[in-house]
Amino acid sequence: MPASSRGTALVVDDSPANRGLLEALLQREGFATVCAENGLEAVERFSADNVDMVFMDVMMPVMDGIEACRRIKALAGERFVPVIFLTALKDDDSMWRCTEAGGDDFLGKPFSFAALNSRVRAMERIRDLNRRLVEQHRMLTCAHERDLLEQQLAERIFNRVVAARNVATDRIGVLQRPATLFCGDLVLTAHLPDGGLRVLVGDFTGHGLGAAIGALPVTEIFHSMSWDGARDTDLLAEINRRLFELLPADRFMAACMATLPARDGELRFWNGGMPCALLSGPRGRRVLSSRSLPLGILPELPGDGALERVPVQGDERLLMVSDGLLEAEGLDGTMFGEAALYSLMETAVGGPLLPELVRTLDAHCAGVEQRDDITVVEIPMDGVSGPRAHGKGAGMTDGWRWSMEWADRRLVGAPAVLEALRPLGLLDGLEAHAGALEVIVSELYANALEHGLMRLPSTMKVDSDGFDAYYTERARRLAEGVRGSIALELSYEPLDDGGQLVVRISDSGRGFDPGTLVPVEEALLRPWGRGIALVRELCESLEFFAGGSLAEAVYRWQGSRAV
Repeated sequence: MPASSRGTALVVDDSPANRGLLEALLQREGFATVCAENGLEAVERFSADNVDMVFMDVMMPVMDGIEACRRIKALAGERFVPVIFLTALKDDDSMWRCTEAGGDDFLGKPFSFAALNSRVRAMERIRDLNRRLVEQHRMLTCAHERDLLEQQLAERIFNRVVAARNVATDRIGVLQRPATLFCGDLVLTAHLPDGGLRVLVGDFTGHGLGAAIGALPVTEIFHSMSWDGARDTDLLAEINRRLFELLPADRFMAACMATLPARDGELRFWNGGMPCALLSGPRGRRVLSSRSLPLGILPELPGDGALERVPVQGDERLLMVSDGLLEAEGLDGTMFGEAALYSLMETAVGGPLLPELVRTLDAHCAGVEQRDDITVVEIPMDGVSGPRAHGKGAGMTDGWRWSMEWADRRLVGAPAVLEALRPLGLLDGLEAHAGALEVIVSELYANALEHGLMRLPSTMKVDSDGFDAYYTERARRLAEGVRGSIALELSYEPLDDGGQLVVRISDSGRGFDPGTLVPVEEALLRPWGRGIALVRELCESLEFFAGGSLAEAVYRWQGSRAV
């Protein structure tokens, strides 16, 4: 077909003369042509050739044009292929039957070259517009499905690494409502060495996987430094430094943090870019406003001036909220706002605020889909301290090595390694790093199973269709039974100021090409290989050996902080 061709036209007519004339006119206008002398042959030719436009006679033997048009439209599916009927029929019933079958235009017999040319150009404009719309819809669908997959991965990270390590969840009120699939706002809680409690509420710019990636280092730093009994300012400075290094310039985390020492009577509070926190009790309401920039904007935080020391009493309650609550929209577009929050606190003195806040928020939103995540944390000033669980710097003093192997029918989902290590006492003193260990093991195990044993290529997941095909094939192969084995070896070594865990996972497959390790930020933008990118982000090093069938990850920390 010549490069200047306008596509392929199918000419359907039982008259050789009519077919010849129409063919000549269409070829003169730059079309390639194929012909059929009845409706049945037309359907067969349409199936065999990449047809862009159909010229269909109505009255023909074997199969008439109306039935042929109906079948051709069914075969075309979502692809718009114009069908122009060639007919001498003028009655309304015939015209309606042609339209009902899917006909797009009519050309009366006998026709002129000018009439044919005008019909063709009109149909080409409609066809081209339709195809652009279909392609745009396909791209939007792919982007939406990719976003959902990222949201699912982010939710998995939050559930396994972030939320699972929180403490005092039965004594603190927490409300989190996602704007999309999951809530990307961060809520972290940890006991201090003296039994006190520290709570951080964070709100990242952006949602989904981007927020989850930022949450990983914040979670590790928060829990490890709280375990060590680090000062509030030191903890905040370390989180700020890490986010400044990790996140692009337009990303940061607004946050507020409350620390309640085991002794009663004082609250240490810091607010960087979050809405005002509120202390409420029988003696009235106190406002704790932001005194600092969000974390991750500047390379260093200002001095201690932003940290407040607030005298409190046991009958008071602290309320920390994200801006998603204040900006929650109702049916008329009005926001929930601070006024509604203040009014609620005035009428709910003496008891928990969260139940009434939920009822008020539900009545305001009335089912309206919100644009931002909503997070509320309520902390009573009494009854949240825990036991003195450890001394500062506590941890394992002896190294250990542990191994496990899975084979054939036992090769299924990610292994429950933490459940195996805890009864043996191997995680004593290492709980601050348990979440990171679980992510590393589960991602490397999945890599060995899917790529080492199943030989599934990650690049299948380049688009939404590829994702579906990948996981459909994965499920099929698991159902049929995977042959082979995966071995896991974990070792812990205490260091002078910290320690390290080494994770080695090998499989009995023929190996695979792990590819060139691009920067983590670039890897996270691709629709495949993001699990390995998470491992690289957590670990000091990740290397593949033996043609890809052996992976070794080294996770190291100083004090209790990952490096």
